[in-house]
Amino acid sequence: MATDTGTPSLEAGAELERTLDRLEARMRSLQFSLRAHRGSPRFELGRHDLHETRETWFRLVEPDPTPEGS
Repeated sequence: MATDTGTPSLEAGAELERTLDRLEARMRSLQFSLRAHRGSPRFELGRHDLHETRETWFRLVEPDPTPEGS
């Protein structure tokens, strides 16, 4: 019988690493695209997308340590 130690499983940790890698690659791609197309009408949309991607990355890297409802 397995016991729950409260630590994430290796599979969960590996999935988190893959997600962070994908988000980091997306941020780099968005940054390159924004530098290359500053005058584009889609610039603001790309900037917003980059901001959202960064927020997600940081939320996954350092989740809020305080439990909800506290």
